[in-house]
Amino acid sequence: MLTLGSVAGRLRLVLDPASDFVRRVELQQPAGAPVPWPSGTSAWLRISANGTTFYANWPATISGSIMSWHVPAADVAKVPLTSWAELWVQYPDTSAFVWLRGPVESGCEPGGVGGIVAVPGISGGAVAVPVPGPVGPAGPPGSGGSAVVVTGIAGVALSGHRAVVRGSDGRFVPADNTNPKHLGLPIGITTGAATPGSDVQVCMFGEMTEPSWSWAPGPIFLGATGALTQSVPTGPAAFVAQLAAATASSTVFVDRSPSIAL
Repeated sequence: MLTLGSVAGRLRLVLDPASDFVRRVELQQPAGAPVPWPSGTSAWLRISANGTTFYANWPATISGSIMSWHVPAADVAKVPLTSWAELWVQYPDTSAFVWLRGPVESGCEPGGVGGIVAVPGISGGAVAVPVPGPVGPAGPPGSGGSAVVVTGIAGVALSGHRAVVRGSDGRFVPADNTNPKHLGLPIGITTGAATPGSDVQVCMFGEMTEPSWSWAPGPIFLGATGALTQSVPTGPAAFVAQLAAATASSTVFVDRSPSIAL
């Protein structure tokens, strides 16, 4: 979800690491009357994370009155949870400027782009208004909404029901709380084992059940080399990350919380 003006002058970007980021805003002048963006206008979302080398530019496509983004899930999943986003705009013969800025969050929120905000640099009460995207083809039947599961490629041999992250090549590898590079990355739990180069399904959010589990009700944390643990990590761990909560001895609800550096 891209929320324009979540508070005055602020951007809020909520990314679902299991889904493409698809959002559209329309230029209206005044509100209710669509008009084309000035010819030659460009815009982009700039995303960075303090303390890391991560940096990404997501350019917008501008066609008539519509400014839109479509970013593949594989790129969305690479964005650290500690990131900050800026919405940049450049009109013809002017310098680029930051229109809105704000935090990046991870979650599975309903589609939308938030409120109506004024568009700087265009007179006459110009505003940006969230608009729905075009209707796509019908997809396959869902799972009832109990979980968000993404399919990727295993970078190494992976066991079932272990924590994983995407490596620099986009393939899944074991998550590890002793690796500082994993602190801000989206982390999921494999639904089954996978061999190197084969498909692997990873639960990023929602309920999972495994008969061999024997959890006590309460939080579940990331351990070393993909392990899940109910003991709060200490040194030599580099960070603490709660990945899920046990709701029964063999059932957990996956919902990763922001990491805490140690």
